[in-house]
Parts: sequence; structure tokens; C-alpha cells
Amino acid sequence: MKHILPKYIILAVLLMSFSLLSCAGHGRVSMMPRHETDALVENLLSQTDQYVVHYHGNSQKLVSGILFDPKEDERQLRPEGSMWQETSDPEAIAVIVFTILTTSEPNYFPNVYQITDPDGTFYGYLITGWTGVAIKPVDEQTLKVYGLKGPPEYEDRYPGGR
Repeated sequence: MKHILPKYIILAVLLMSFSLLSCAGHGRVSMMPRHETDALVENLLSQTDQYVVHYHGNSQKLVSGILFDPKEDERQLRPEGSMWQETSDPEAIAVIVFTILTTSEPNYFPNVYQITDPDGTFYGYLITGWTGVAIKPVDEQTLKVYGLKGPPEYEDRYPGGR
């Protein structure tokens, strides 16, 4: 009986991973390997001036995701929806990333994801704990990012919205 619980946990994690990938639409979102995550986050936080940064949430302390779009390439991530806000403040970005990565709300599993187009061309990074995001091409250089749920604290209190 003790072996049944781990099987369900493994199955749930696999289903969530497939859900994230299948909801990716025309773009792709792939989870970064755990052994690379800490160094990548540290790198992102030390070089915030090299990215256009958008967070998704009601405020900088009530967030569900953050996008890092490299400035030095010709490609662009375009967040869609009223809850996406742009910020260039390194301290605010650090607080947002820390908030996301340390959130322990039910059904919210923080990870760092790499965003690519259908051909595998890199567009940027997304840090979130939600497993559903839609990414659709606008043109050859632009991907729209849709479908991120609201902050997990809000979603937990008001399942399905208000």
C-alpha cells in the first residue's frame, strides 16, 4: 500500500508537465533542469538590464509569473492581458522572483521555463508555478503569451475566478 502513493505523485507530476507542454499552443515552454535553475535565476537577477521584464499579478507581491525577454535579439515576447505589468527595477524583480519561487500554495509548483518558437528558436524565460500557458506566434519575430492564471493566493481563495 505504501508504494501506491508515490505512483500517484509521479503520475500527477507527469500529467502536469504534459499539460503545460500541450497548452503551449504554437510556441513551446520547456522546464529547465533543476541543476541549472539556481544559476539561471542568479544570472537573470544580476542582469535585469539585459531583459524586458513583465510580471503577471495584482501587485509586485501578489504575482503568478514573470517573463524575461532578452533585449539584444530581434525577437519579442508580447504578454497579453490586463494583469501583465512591465518593470525594470532590479529590486522589484528580485522580490517578484523570490515571491514566485517560495510560494507554497496548493497546485502551484514554481519552476523556470524556457520559451521557444515551433522551430526551437529561443525567445526568453518564464518563471511560474502554473502549468497552463498558451503561446502563439504573431509574426516571424513575435510570440504572444496568454492564459496564465492569477496569483495563486487569489486562485486558492476564489477557485475559477470571482
